[in-house]
Amino acid sequence: MDLRRVNPHDIVVPEVRVTAQFDEELYERFKESIKAVGQITPPICYEVKEELVLCDGLHRLQEAINNGEPEISVVVIPGDMVDVLTKNIFLDHLRGKTPVSEMIKVLKTLYEDYHLDPDQIAERTGLKRDYIEKVLTISTASPSVQQALDQGIIGVGHAAELARLPYALQQDELIAKHQVWRFTIKELHEQIDNVLREMKALKDAPPPIEATQPPAPRQYLCEGCHNPVEPRYLRPVMLCPDCFGGVWRLGKAAKEPEKEVSEEIPSP
Repeated sequence: MDLRRVNPHDIVVPEVRVTAQFDEELYERFKESIKAVGQITPPICYEVKEELVLCDGLHRLQEAINNGEPEISVVVIPGDMVDVLTKNIFLDHLRGKTPVSEMIKVLKTLYEDYHLDPDQIAERTGLKRDYIEKVLTISTASPSVQQALDQGIIGVGHAAELARLPYALQQDELIAKHQVWRFTIKELHEQIDNVLREMKALKDAPPPIEATQPPAPRQYLCEGCHNPVEPRYLRPVMLCPDCFGGVWRLGKAAKEPEKEVSEEIPSP
């Protein structure tokens, strides 16, 4: 570790990092103090492959660039990008509120790109394992869940529960309901358990039986002659039982062949 004077433009700022947030009034006071007495605490950089990568002090670096300072003092430590990201979390997380969306990106990078497990991340950042696991779960949630986290609409526990739902539309719907009903984490957990059970039941249901061939068309018969006829030609007839029987007998008789009548020649 050593203290160097460097051009602030030569310092590389990682795209993925966490930065402590100031409210507008506090940030104005910070800028005024920099102009009045300069930077008392120098930014911290890691020397990674001959590059100075910023670990801590983004606001101080930005003010130096805005004020046109040709050189600033920085603390330089040899290391790698894992050192940069883990120490960035450790230092900025202790100073104040940081956007959870930024924390998600850094922890996801450490887990997926640098293959650190939650225990290793906890050891190097000072964060609790349970918090790390929840944040990694939230990294799979929809952008609206992460936005709601940054805005303070939901907490980490709520977001971790919402991330259990497989579709962003489901997560967004519950966020909207939460703003009205203010679910506890337990209530949200129970609701999501019910949704997941219903989805599993639908998935496990047997598929409908498909007919191998189309059913034969239904055949309609006339009650009188018993010949097949199209349904559109059938007519309802309002008859009493006696008349219905008579009509039926007439129809049956019409189908029977007429008997041949032989003429008898009288004997003389």
